[in-house]
Amino acid sequence: MALLERYRVLDFTDDRGLLAGRMLADLGADVVQVEPLDGSSARTAEPLGPRGSYFWDTYAANKRGIAIDLENPAGLHDLIAQADVVIESAGPGVMDSLGLGFEKLHTLFPRLVYVSISAFGSTGPKSRYAASDLVVWAAGGPLDPHREKDRPPVRISIPQAFLHAAADAADGALFALLARTRTGRGQHVDVSAQASLGTATLGRVLAHTAGDVSPEWEKLVDGPVKKMDQSGSGSGTDPAKKKWRCADGLIEFHLTVGRASGAFTSAFFRWMASENPDYERFASIDWREVPDMVARGEFDDARFDEARGAVAEFLAGKTKNAVLEAAREHRLLCVPIYDTGDVAASPQLDARGFYSTVVDDAGREVRMPGAFAKVSGETLHVRSPAPSIGQHTEEVLADWVGTRVMENAS
Repeated sequence: MALLERYRVLDFTDDRGLLAGRMLADLGADVVQVEPLDGSSARTAEPLGPRGSYFWDTYAANKRGIAIDLENPAGLHDLIAQADVVIESAGPGVMDSLGLGFEKLHTLFPRLVYVSISAFGSTGPKSRYAASDLVVWAAGGPLDPHREKDRPPVRISIPQAFLHAAADAADGALFALLARTRTGRGQHVDVSAQASLGTATLGRVLAHTAGDVSPEWEKLVDGPVKKMDQSGSGSGTDPAKKKWRCADGLIEFHLTVGRASGAFTSAFFRWMASENPDYERFASIDWREVPDMVARGEFDDARFDEARGAVAEFLAGKTKNAVLEAAREHRLLCVPIYDTGDVAASPQLDARGFYSTVVDDAGREVRMPGAFAKVSGETLHVRSPAPSIGQHTEEVLADWVGTRVMENAS
């Protein structure tokens, strides 16, 4: 399947935008990763393994690679002239300083689609701010609720804020190419990671839509009316109250109440009581009615804590698979939290042909996550491993601009 077979992409991104080109390459575009002569910063991006960066191996797969002195990019315009899309993540102003900014290239090559990925976008008061992954999470909103009890928010695992922006960038490139078929002109696709996080994650933007009008309710001590999280979304619930230890890992389960999702909690306690009558005292409660019971003073935090203790005790003796089977049988709103080993061994992903195995330039077989979608039932496979530095320079030059050699490339 090669939906974008006739398109050429020059990918100047570092680790902050690498995924965008990978997605276009999965769809069949000829994506050429442009690296400095000493290699992309993405080659050392975590997580690292014995072969180097898993990040690079995964997100640079399906691309060809050239290496060039970007401080002296003479001759690069010959390649750009053949490109349909340029992607960059250097940050506002950097590509301009190299003579490779949108305004200049759009003048020279009006059909070129130019995609920029940055922390805050290329305009606005924060556009030139330095920003780490953590800064973008904080500015985007999702960091604030990522806390336990009264602790300050903690960082969200390994850096990934820009993965959301890169995926949006790939989408933007496709829409701009579609528009070019009508107008004949390329556009500047300007992606802000801050904006991407707000719409791609369970930040406050979506929390309101899900019903968490005031996620701060848990922080209130002496409010006039004590509010409860009735959304079932968990977006306003203390993360520590949503994760439960089982015999071989963790379970995600929300002790939800109210009309929308309290029935799932009732079903959960009926399952517990079916295996141990001691839990009948919780199964006899209609958890859809608990908010009204709280308002009447018939249910308090002590009973919640008692119920949570029973759930913790019950799940401690269950395996993840046992909980999953019970969820299917009893229609429970809970699910095992898979670790890396579970995901790698997932029968569901295996059945869909998600993982691909390619042979790298050292002759080693590399198994990696595959393409992001199936198209009309066909799997988009990984066709080639991530390139070594400058691996395809001569090949790309021959394919795109003939046999003429660029003096500053290797």
